[in-house]
Amino acid sequence: MSIKLNALFSDSYMDISQYRDQDFKGNRYEQEKLLKQSCSLYVGNLSFYTTEEQVHELFSKSGDVKRIVIGLDKVKKTACGFCFWTKRS
Repeated sequence: MSIKLNALFSDSYMDISQYRDQDFKGNRYEQEKLLKQSCSLYVGNLSFYTTEEQVHELFSKSGDVKRIVIGLDKVKKTACGFCFWTKRS
């Protein structure tokens, strides 16, 4: 399992999206350099019942987890099926 997750951080799998933050203060080269150094991963299509502990248990198999942010419905304050996961570098 951890071998598959570690593959996400290899250069051969790295594909930077065409999206660019319009508010970024710097040039395109600087922004792409920072994106390549990023250790955050968007995880979608999660069950609305997925807990932070479950996400942590799964991704801790690939290394130390720095932070998990689960997307919440702004009205109900319940999980809405995605999270951001950051690995310690």
